[in-house]
Amino acid sequence: MLEPTTSLLRIPGIPASYTIMWYRIILHIILFLSFSALSVDFTAAQQVPLQRGSVVYFDSINRRIDNLQNQVARLKQSRDVSYYNMQRELDLTIFVKAYEEYVVDEEFEMARELVEQRLERAEFRKDQYSLKFYNKYRDDAYALIKSQRMYYQDLFQKEKNFKKEFERFSESGVLEDYQKAQRMVDLALKYARENNLSETVKYLEVYQAYAKALIFDHESVYDLASLTNNEKEFQKVFQPLIASDTLDRIKEAEGLLAHCTNYGRLTNSALKEEFFRRQELLVSAALSDKLEKEGREKELARYTNQAVTAQFDTLNPRGVFKWHDQIIVIDEFTPTSGIENVKKGEAIMHADKMLAAYLQKNKLCASVKDLKFGYAFIIPYKSNAKNTSFYYNTVNQKWQYIACYTLIVSPNYTQQVSKFMPPLFFEDEMNSADNQM
Repeated sequence: MLEPTTSLLRIPGIPASYTIMWYRIILHIILFLSFSALSVDFTAAQQVPLQRGSVVYFDSINRRIDNLQNQVARLKQSRDVSYYNMQRELDLTIFVKAYEEYVVDEEFEMARELVEQRLERAEFRKDQYSLKFYNKYRDDAYALIKSQRMYYQDLFQKEKNFKKEFERFSESGVLEDYQKAQRMVDLALKYARENNLSETVKYLEVYQAYAKALIFDHESVYDLASLTNNEKEFQKVFQPLIASDTLDRIKEAEGLLAHCTNYGRLTNSALKEEFFRRQELLVSAALSDKLEKEGREKELARYTNQAVTAQFDTLNPRGVFKWHDQIIVIDEFTPTSGIENVKKGEAIMHADKMLAAYLQKNKLCASVKDLKFGYAFIIPYKSNAKNTSFYYNTVNQKWQYIACYTLIVSPNYTQQVSKFMPPLFFEDEMNSADNQM
């Protein structure tokens, strides 16, 4: 062992051998700290693994594709021997992008089919490198399919399982989480429909509508919590919209109403679905009045799903409707008499009961006893070039009628209650209006 050659290395009062040992310890500490610092710097410099399916992940793939495309073009032009290897790398990278896009959308079967197609090509070319590459992705696709099946089976076992998972995102109050909740429901619905889980689809559609309402609530000026729990606050916003002279404002009322309904359904709001259904009829009436003023009745079905088009020569949807300034009742019954005039009387009596039940159900009258029906008549159907008061339904073996009421209680009452009825237009009158234009 070398001895120190200068006294400067000696520590007074300590033997030379101990002095050397101390210097070695100090040297080791310095080296350790130096390598530790380098290690930290090196680790920090390493790229953090990208999250699969993230925006950054796809950006990285796109940059690699751009880079490979530039290299392939250069090598092809110079006829470089490495051109074919570089072209293969480009093909594989483009495949990875397509595969990962399927994975993000949970289209795992489509991802598997993509891999199988690529495997067939690689086998045909006897490309061992590509075969090994694609086989890894085939294993990944099967693993994803199995994982998806197990995930949704557990999730759909009980609705509360799904609700618990959904609420992880929906209760945060953050827009990004609302969007994640919506995407989760969209993917769950897709799986449920593909596997014919009809009962599951029903409750998932409720959650889907609620997720959209949450996003609307966050992005719009409206406060759905307030509007669905306070009728006064709701009407303060809603009435100016349906009273507007522009279609856009009336359509805005329709959209707001849909979100209020969907929001209130899962938050157990004070205002219930029955209340919002009545407001839907007000929107339909406002649209009907607006389009009727503009002579555009035939466009009503395009603006609202409440509008009904009836025909005189076939069966029509049953219900209570507004027809211009009158009220229409379409229903089916089994007459006790074969005489035409007696059947008409029975039909009007049947229509009276149906109309009374409709008004009472929608809280448009205090009592059925207070209702007084004015003049009513049966609108005839056209059958085999003849007019008949009824149309036979071969499915349920009943006769359908169209009853028209010109007055209920009073003209003012008739006008007010008709606002709560979906508008109806007969195809014949619409065609006549078209021919006159």
